[in-house]
Amino acid sequence: MLELLQIFVDNIAPILIIAGVGYALGRSVQPDPRSISAVIFNVLSPSLVFYSLYDSDIGGGEIVTLFGGVIVLQTTMLGIAMAVMWMGSDIQPRQRANVLLATMSMNTGNYGLSLVAFAFGDAALSRAAVIFVANSMMNYTLGVYVASNGTTSPLQAVAAVLRTPAVYALIAALVFSVLNFRLPLMVERPIVTLSGAAIPMMLLLLGLQLAQFKPVARSGRLLMTGVGLRMLVSPFIAAGITLLLGMTGDARTAFIVQGAMPTAVITLVLSTQFRLDRDLMLAFIFVSTLVSPFTLSVLVAILR
Repeated sequence: MLELLQIFVDNIAPILIIAGVGYALGRSVQPDPRSISAVIFNVLSPSLVFYSLYDSDIGGGEIVTLFGGVIVLQTTMLGIAMAVMWMGSDIQPRQRANVLLATMSMNTGNYGLSLVAFAFGDAALSRAAVIFVANSMMNYTLGVYVASNGTTSPLQAVAAVLRTPAVYALIAALVFSVLNFRLPLMVERPIVTLSGAAIPMMLLLLGLQLAQFKPVARSGRLLMTGVGLRMLVSPFIAAGITLLLGMTGDARTAFIVQGAMPTAVITLVLSTQFRLDRDLMLAFIFVSTLVSPFTLSVLVAILR
């Protein structure tokens, strides 16, 4: 018990403190989270996606394995959630899209990168960064499709994917990496600065949004489904994928930890951008984040 408490204090509490600052700011000053989410969606996240891949020094084979693992994990979780949702014929399309997003999207950025860095060091962090990029790719492609398809046609959802800045940031980073092209310092330094602002801004946004949390009427079944799949089922699926793809060492550790993260803050950005049930998505983030210190403390103790 003391070991679990120490893991929480050293590795998880610092993350929650930053989110707590955002929460206090939301309760007192009450800034508009929608404006901040727009800045994250259009500027900070694309910068982080670009630089994380552009500056990675991991071998190509390991990158492919990690990317493939994330694709398998998120599509598997999406498939499980769709199968569960299929049984609920009375669920509205917007609510269904919320559950699917909450289940497939992992908070591998602000929460995951910070926890891996604190608990497992730089070697695992570099793998976690690749997982974050792959997760971002899925969130900004498949995630955007799911979010858009909750209220629009599939064709319009595909068009929304093509209007997402992080998709082009990802493509540019891959091209530059393959060509071994280095940006001039005049261009690189602003990107580095913006990418560094993404994680703390996402944590502050999490706190700001949690400050607005209100219980959602008749959402208990949906919350139990989304949070249960994200926090209890996903870590086991992630562990199975590491065995399937032969991941070991830091790659295995980073992948399992990232796979166990609560619902990503970016889902709130997507639900805001595409007019889903924003309060329900905030409830997913709030409850899964509230549960995460207990599940992640145990997981970190097992993996150490």
